[in-house]
Amino acid sequence: MKKVKTIIGIIVVLIAAFFYAHIAKANEIYDRSVDSSEYIGTGVFEEIIEQEFVCKEDTLDGISAKCQLQGDAAGMSVNLALIDNKTGNIAAESSLRAEDIKNSKFNLFSFPTVENCRGNSYTVRFESKDEILEESKGIGLVYQPETMKDTKLEIGSRETEGTLIIKAVTNRFDLETYCVLLIFIIYIFIFIKFLYKLFK
Repeated sequence: MKKVKTIIGIIVVLIAAFFYAHIAKANEIYDRSVDSSEYIGTGVFEEIIEQEFVCKEDTLDGISAKCQLQGDAAGMSVNLALIDNKTGNIAAESSLRAEDIKNSKFNLFSFPTVENCRGNSYTVRFESKDEILEESKGIGLVYQPETMKDTKLEIGSRETEGTLIIKAVTNRFDLETYCVLLIFIIYIFIFIKFLYKLFK
């Protein structure tokens, strides 16, 4: 009976860990090693901002971008379009209102899952809506001064040295998360057993 309970317990833990390990995997387009003090803000932008990148995952479920609110941006928004560079077609679209944006934080532009993405080149197009340039009211983005491999940044159709601070987000099972969680559970179990024997 004890063995049966143990086996059932192990199965429950494995299943729970499996579901827990389904995460929003974020792949950085920018270089994480670059200090954030070097980041450059676009400020309120009237022009379209485009960032090319190559997808590392089989699917895409969103783009997470570091956004900055400039002045009172209430009622304003940013539209996003994901363009397949091979076909020129829009693969997905999303939008965020200023009221839903956390200032100077990563904000997720989610969209329906895009399939067969691995190795494909995409362009993320950002377009600000209802900004007030004269009063510097609106929503801005952030970029680093270095251009990453297989990327290109354009601000207002002008190629710009740098890379937007964005992440490509994929909802999937992550083996690394799964293994780390199991190791942590095993460690806790061994530690509790040790304490039990120590104070028995």
